[in-house]
Amino acid sequence: MREKKLQINSESLQKSPEKLWAISIVSLSIICGVAFFLNIGNIGLIDKTEALYVEVARQMVITNNWISPHWNDNYFYSYPAGGYWFLALSFKLFGISEFSARLPIALTATAVVFMVFYTLRYFGYIENKPKNPLYLWLTAWIGGSIMALNPAWIAWGRVAVSDMLLSSAVSLAMLTFFLGYAQPDKPKTQRIFYSIFPILLSIAVLVKGPIGIILPVLGIGIFLLYVGKFWEIFWEIKTFRTIGIFLILTLPWYIAAIIMDGEIFVNEFLAVSNFKRFTSVVFNHPGPWYYYIIWGTVLMLPWIVYFPLAVMNLSCWRWQKVRQSPRQSQLGLYAFCWFITTFVFFSAAATKLQGYILPVTPAVVIIIALFWGEKLRESSPKNEKLFLVSAIFNLIILLALSIASAISVSLIGEDTSAPTFAENLGKSGIPIISAISWGLGVVTAIALLWKKPLWRWFWSSNLLAFFAFVTFVFPPLIPLLDIERQQSFRAISLQIKEEIKPQEEVFLIGFTRYSIVYYADHSVNFVHGIEDFQDQIKQKNLQGKTILVVVESKYLEDSPLGKMDYDLVSQKQAYKLIRIARDNIL
Repeated sequence: MREKKLQINSESLQKSPEKLWAISIVSLSIICGVAFFLNIGNIGLIDKTEALYVEVARQMVITNNWISPHWNDNYFYSYPAGGYWFLALSFKLFGISEFSARLPIALTATAVVFMVFYTLRYFGYIENKPKNPLYLWLTAWIGGSIMALNPAWIAWGRVAVSDMLLSSAVSLAMLTFFLGYAQPDKPKTQRIFYSIFPILLSIAVLVKGPIGIILPVLGIGIFLLYVGKFWEIFWEIKTFRTIGIFLILTLPWYIAAIIMDGEIFVNEFLAVSNFKRFTSVVFNHPGPWYYYIIWGTVLMLPWIVYFPLAVMNLSCWRWQKVRQSPRQSQLGLYAFCWFITTFVFFSAAATKLQGYILPVTPAVVIIIALFWGEKLRESSPKNEKLFLVSAIFNLIILLALSIASAISVSLIGEDTSAPTFAENLGKSGIPIISAISWGLGVVTAIALLWKKPLWRWFWSSNLLAFFAFVTFVFPPLIPLLDIERQQSFRAISLQIKEEIKPQEEVFLIGFTRYSIVYYADHSVNFVHGIEDFQDQIKQKNLQGKTILVVVESKYLEDSPLGKMDYDLVSQKQAYKLIRIARDNIL
């Protein structure tokens, strides 16, 4: 493939790679700072999963029990202890707060961004390595920026849940393995990466369980079988040594959990949280076989429109040619095997959630970055009509986002938990700023489509729009959402700490929000309705004469509870905290 010279003075930059590294590190740090770290401590915990996950870590610090996860005075073995250790260590270092809880998540999300950049910088090509290294730098910049500004990676990179910890550990393990695999001519460097690989696998398994090793082994195994190097790498990586490192790091907690908690650990963690999640629907999260086709498309917009072309560009079906190609040029095929095995595995599972598919994000980003890297080097456009159709779809998506932003106030339905959100959103000016952000992408895309030689730079319209959105819309939007949807409930929860009497129980009736346990610093009984409430009162041997109840105002008015004698302790927008005598309930 003939390369077209970049219209910049490249010689001085090539002679000073440290300048390019400095520019890259500073630029990516700024993007990641805005995407993952800005204001992460300024909003409350998000219900339900984040609030639950953070409270388990807080209990670890309070009780100094680093083996058995607990939540709300019960064992909580939905996940292993490893993920909570990251949060608990952050609590130890920086104090218990929302910022400390989210800091490890933001750091791991950022680590993957830089690792994607590093991998593409050295191996970001499909067949022939570019003679001009600036093409590799450009490919790495594109991939790193797409990764950092990906909506799904940002969304899960700003909340303290296990999904990002698992995805980051798996992604770093996959990239670390490839960096070892692709450098057989540098045995010392290869040995370092191969030694780090089992450490990352151990972290993944300690964060989420067996899935942490299943996903990498599936992806790497299929890749090695396809390129005909399975047994060669089996011995090269020193498999038994690798397994030994993995087991030494992983088994101690599992053994300790079995010794301490025995049947509870086996039933809750191994049986329910792992085996049953795959074979049957748990926690009411079903989904059809095409569930991740839909969500994967949504979470990768608008880049997904180029994915078919990008996969075609890899030429994975040319089996003999792939097998004869040097290892350094196989990053695209490796990423595709990573993507397809993870995608099929989770599609086959009975329980489905959007966050489960997160580990494929770096693989998809790499494939798309390789596509644009090759596009930059083209002397004449390939698959011209298909590319034009994809670019027009891209333009339509940006335009739709701009229009939807402009009319977003009218699109918001009635929400009893945040009745003034639509009004305050309109007053904030955020919809207009958002519309302008996406509009910048639209204008840039039209300008680039106008002349065919500029098509290769079309990726910049997306990056410009996403960076504008993340920089100017995220900072005011996230606090507004917190104020409208969470602040009043958080205030009620915090007031429980001040109002609760000795031996008094707390009940939350009619809905479920786990953040109450964290902010009230007290165990809470969650009940669905008044009958369930009365049944629990009868079953429990309550010592206190009164009970604190958190309930929505509308529910209180419509239920028999509202007709009982109670004292109103506090009211915050849609929520009420009441005190009611135990005998009145019975």
